[in-house]
Formats: sequence, structure tokens, C-alpha cells
Amino acid sequence: MQDAKPRSFLESAAFSQPFVQAVAALAVLLAFTAAGFSLHTPVQLALCFYLAFIVVFSFNANLYVSLGADVLAVVLLDMFFTPPIGTITPQDPLDWLTLAIFCGTTVAVTRTVTSLKQRSADLLEANTKLRASMAMLQQTQEFARSNRIMLMGEMTASISHEINQPLTGIVLNAGTALRYLNAGTPDLNSVRHYIELVLRDGKRATETIDRVRGLARRSPPDKVWIDLNEAILEVVALAQTQLDRQSVGLHLSLSENLPLIKGERIQLQQVLLNLIVNASEAMQEIDAGNRELTIASGSDGDRAFVEVRDAGPGLQPEHAGRLFESFYTTKPEGMGMGLSISRLIVEGHGGELSVRTNEPRGAIFRFTLPLGDGTQAGP
Repeated sequence: MQDAKPRSFLESAAFSQPFVQAVAALAVLLAFTAAGFSLHTPVQLALCFYLAFIVVFSFNANLYVSLGADVLAVVLLDMFFTPPIGTITPQDPLDWLTLAIFCGTTVAVTRTVTSLKQRSADLLEANTKLRASMAMLQQTQEFARSNRIMLMGEMTASISHEINQPLTGIVLNAGTALRYLNAGTPDLNSVRHYIELVLRDGKRATETIDRVRGLARRSPPDKVWIDLNEAILEVVALAQTQLDRQSVGLHLSLSENLPLIKGERIQLQQVLLNLIVNASEAMQEIDAGNRELTIASGSDGDRAFVEVRDAGPGLQPEHAGRLFESFYTTKPEGMGMGLSISRLIVEGHGGELSVRTNEPRGAIFRFTLPLGDGTQAGP
């Protein structure tokens, strides 16, 4: 690591104290006055020095200390360099004018320098806040990507199951089509039918792979019109195997004729997948026969909503108010970013993510999103 650049006394922490600044100003002004007086320095040269000192001093000193140094410089200039020497009552009207100009100039310089320092400090603070915000945004994006990858790891079994089904269908349907072709009299209609099934299963496998890749990609979000129920069913298909493995019963209550919403499909599916995973993990503490998960959709005024209801132990008072805080988690292995990122995603779509107690037990996580232009979507 490189050594820090050495700082001058004017930039040191010691000089930031008003008392130290006052002592330094007094020492410099008295030292110059003594030297200049003994060398019979002309008043014009002395005035230039005092003015230069005030300018340099004002850049680093407190406003009130600078004003005090201004007054002292005027007194010393008048007393030791302006005839009659030893007094502070100029006889020539021109002397009064000179002193007035010097005093006004020093005060103006002090105020201008102080204003420039304040503006510079404000700009530095604004730049620091901007850099911090950019760093936080980048960190949040990285955490969001890490969260997606974690969820993908938890969904590995489901993904394998989803891909395996269409691949098995492709093999079986292709084999059947080949047997029809190899028959003495090929049944072309049946061959056509099984080839269409092969294409259907191939498309299903491609869509599944695209969804998995979408969860891990870094590409910027692309907001499009989304059939919310369709997006929910895709997530359910991914999560079903894990829910089965954890003995969680799933119930869907999707509203018919739900208008489209505009958003980034993968991000919203990430939110829902995260809520499903959290709900299923929360219910591992209760008997397998009581593990029930309900996913509901609907509209409320000008907003669509999605609810994930579990039958777990419910909300603990000491945790309820902090569930959406970054890095706060009730899981020993958790990162405490899942719900925080989910809320950021929902709020980025103009919606809200909230939680309340489910009756008779469990919790309900609900997120709302602005509705589209009234175009209807099916369940």
C-alpha cells in the first residue's frame, strides 16, 4: 500500500482548532510587523503582504478567526506603517480611504473564500453520497444475483425433473414415429402426430432452460406486459418437486380475468420463488400433514396482488419488524438479503411487499403491482 501524501500544517488536524488558528495568525502578523517595521518597509508593500496573508489564511481558517485577523492586520498596518507611526488615527483623508479599501477588501475576500470552501465541501459531500449510492446499488445488484443463484441451487432437483419430462417425451414420441415409418405401410398421419409431439416437448425443454438461464443472467431488466397467472404457474412448475420432497401441499387460487401488468418477468418470478422457498422452509418445524401452502392472485382497485400463505409457526414479535432489513435473518445459514432484495424489486415496479399473520397460524406475504391497460388475462 502506498504511503499517504504528507499534509502541510494548514491541512493538519491540529490547525482545524479555532484557538490554534488564532495563535498562528497572531504569530505571523506580529512577526512580519516586527520585521517590516525594523526594515522600514513601505506601506504599499506591507499592505500587499497583509492582503496576501488574509487570502491564504482565509482558505484554511475559521470565518470568525479570519475576520479577527482582518481587524488585527488593519490595526497593525495603520499603527506601524501609516504616518503618524504609533497611532491608529490617520490624519490624511487618503489614509482613511486606503484603510477602508483594505478592510473592505479583506472582509470581501474572507467571505468569498469561506463561501467557496462551503460550496466545495457541499460538492464533495454530494459526490461522496453519489459514490456511496452507486456502490450500494452495485452491491445490491450483486447480492440479487447471488440470491438468484442460491435459489437456483435449491431448485436443482425441480429443474432436472422439468427438463427430464420433455426429454423423455421426445425420445418416446420419436421412437414411436420411427416405428410407424418402418412399418410395411407407413401411417403418415400418425407419424405427423408424433413429430408434432416431439416439437412440443422440445419447445417445453427450451423454455425451461431459458427460464433457468434467465435467473442467472446479468442482462438489464426488460419490462414487458406479463400475464401474472402464467408467470406464477411457471414458478410453481419449478418449485413443485421441492415442495413434494418437503411434503408441502400446494393450493392455487388464481383470479380469472386478471389484467396484464408491466414488469420484468424474471425479477418478479424471483420474488415469488423466494417467498415459496421461505414458506416451505418455515413449515419444516411442523408435522408433515399440516404443511399447506397457498398461492393466490387477484386485483384490488387499480393494483394486482399475489399472496403466499403458509401454515408455519407464524411471525415472532421480535422478528416481524425487521424481516425486510438487509442482512437480517432468522436462519443460521441465511444471508439476510432475500426479502430485502424482493422488496427492492417490487418497489422498483411501483408496488409494495408486506407481511401479516395468517389465521389460524402461519404468515401471509403479499406483493402488489400496478395494473396494466385493462387487457384481460386468464388464470
